Amino acid sequence: MTVRALPRSLEDLRGRRAARWIRESTAGQADNFGPDAQAEQQTRAIERWGLVDTGGAWEVAHSGRTIAATGQWAEMLAGAGEDWEVLVVGYVSRFARDLRTAVNARHDLHARGAVILFADERVLSSDEDEWERWAREAVEAEAYSRRLAKRIREGYAAKRRRLRVPGGNRAPFGTIRDGRTITVDEASLSIVRRAYELASAGLTARELAAATGLAPTHVAEVLTNPFYAGRLRTGEPSALGALVDVGTWEHVQAMRARYSRRHRGSVNRRQYGLAGLLVCAACGRRLIGHVGRYRHTDACEPFKAAAPRRYRRFATTNLDHRVKGESYKSELYEAAIGRAFEHVAISARLKVDTVADATRQDPESGDVLALARINRERDQAALRFARDRDLGRLEATMARLDAEAAAAVVRPSRTPTAAEALAYLEELPKLWAKTSDAGRHAIAEATFERIHVLGVTNYSFALTAHAKAHGWDATFGPGAVSSSISQFGRGERI
Repeated sequence: MTVRALPRSLEDLRGRRAARWIRESTAGQADNFGPDAQAEQQTRAIERWGLVDTGGAWEVAHSGRTIAATGQWAEMLAGAGEDWEVLVVGYVSRFARDLRTAVNARHDLHARGAVILFADERVLSSDEDEWERWAREAVEAEAYSRRLAKRIREGYAAKRRRLRVPGGNRAPFGTIRDGRTITVDEASLSIVRRAYELASAGLTARELAAATGLAPTHVAEVLTNPFYAGRLRTGEPSALGALVDVGTWEHVQAMRARYSRRHRGSVNRRQYGLAGLLVCAACGRRLIGHVGRYRHTDACEPFKAAAPRRYRRFATTNLDHRVKGESYKSELYEAAIGRAFEHVAISARLKVDTVADATRQDPESGDVLALARINRERDQAALRFARDRDLGRLEATMARLDAEAAAAVVRPSRTPTAAEALAYLEELPKLWAKTSDAGRHAIAEATFERIHVLGVTNYSFALTAHAKAHGWDATFGPGAVSSSISQFGRGERI
């Protein structure tokens, strides 16, 4: 992609393609007058500076502090420099209220040949004479958001002290809003009390959901809320007092604590190699990794029926009924995927594509490690500026990093040779066996969209679009993949 020189001032914008960015913090605000006001400012700016309106626009209802996590943000960045060259924003705070996000966006858009125009302030992100004003506006946008969040927290705290009711618009299940207070709704409160009675008797969350008609997540929310014991989550007494028996509430908390992962201290959770990829071929429910096994939660009958019939060597009945067919050792599934990779035959098409990729001279490639380091240092510089407000230091750091980034793009990183790339593919089974759980997850995620399983012996694979594009749909041999189950002694071993 050829990157056009960035405009140095507003007068250089004429004839460039423009897209619009409209943001409100909530869906309610987005449905009212805020977007109209922003659109009018954008229209005037496009006409004033002679831009070409491409019709591209993003209307987002999301907090400016976390806007970079949205799909619209990623889509906007993806089209920069190709679909549009100037992103017209009503005013600075409508773009983002996070300094790091704003600085990173400016850098990423400029690298793609695109700029940001703030219509109300008449600030262009690529205008060096306006750099200081742009930086101050970005800092002030986040500062305002932080001040507002503090005022909201203080308001909720005062409300809890005065009215002794929880904050938010939604009243706890079993109660209803009555102006500024809440009152008991006997119909729904009876469901809450029944849920606590059943939970104290030992029913699971899914069994409670089936018995009460609530969603499993809603059951968990009800059973852990101290409001029903007469306290708010922040510790203040509730205006309604205890709505369920306090002894029952404490008994339910003690029972749930036995299975809770929320305990003090560090929690080292294992990264399972096939996490999120294993799916039951019968019901479509995902298998989850748990204590060294892949488990089918609320296993369906076809999945349990696919369990291998196990026989004990020294028993009168011989058939072992301890194997329920609801979970299997993680090593069994991961070993089966390793055997699937052994069936891979490197196709002619894959070899051709691999050789072409490995020998191509890509003028847009760069020193990947150097560029990653530069991006980290940009983030650190932006955060340091938010603390010390030393604009001169920030400008010097950014100028140095811009020069280093330009040099890193010119100096390409080393790409593997065609022979090396083919060796990697042919050694994939060995790599799968030797690598860590995180490495296996990366390999599996790049290769498989889904792995449909029935028990531990029946597998079918749905490949990713990237794998199909490189010929992997034709590389799996005709051999079926099966998993052998060994004999065992005490307990469930498969």
